[in-house]
Amino acid sequence: MLGLVLLVTGCGERGMPTKADRSSSHQSGPADRKVEPTSAARPASDPPGRGPQTIPGMNADAVAAIFLKPGLECFEPVDRDVLYACSSEDNHDLPLLYDGKITGSDTDLVSTVWARVARECSGDFGLASQPFFGLLSTQLEYRGADKNEAYEFVSRNLDSTRANTTIGAAEWTITTSRNSKTLLITPEK
Repeated sequence: MLGLVLLVTGCGERGMPTKADRSSSHQSGPADRKVEPTSAARPASDPPGRGPQTIPGMNADAVAAIFLKPGLECFEPVDRDVLYACSSEDNHDLPLLYDGKITGSDTDLVSTVWARVARECSGDFGLASQPFFGLLSTQLEYRGADKNEAYEFVSRNLDSTRANTTIGAAEWTITTSRNSKTLLITPEK
């Protein structure tokens, strides 16, 4: 009987249901390295008065799949609101450290996407971080997403100390310190 329940509900490699198993999607989670973006993410929002705001139409599995493209590894951390945490820490082929985090209450209820590029050496940091942030800006899908506007915002502000804009249903913020650049995408205010 237990085998039938596991077969019907689906389990990740550790025997626990993955984020994808808990959603209505039939994709594998990034921990299985088989995440493929959906062609049309469903709009999502929190019921009035419950939980954090979400970015309508954004899907955590699709975002994790974008993080996998440049060589990051993604996993499902123990933190309650973190759907996926991704890092290039173990990929020594990449010249910089790339990190990403997707938070929310479920696969289709994403509240933030956080991406960071960090360095330990000198060089043109803005130019070196552009491919990673450029990839995110052209691949993220949600209600009102505009890849051209997002790419222009990222490219124009890579050397800004802080810049923000609203694109569709999401607020984009870039911050730069001496050794890192961070892109934060949150629900429109």
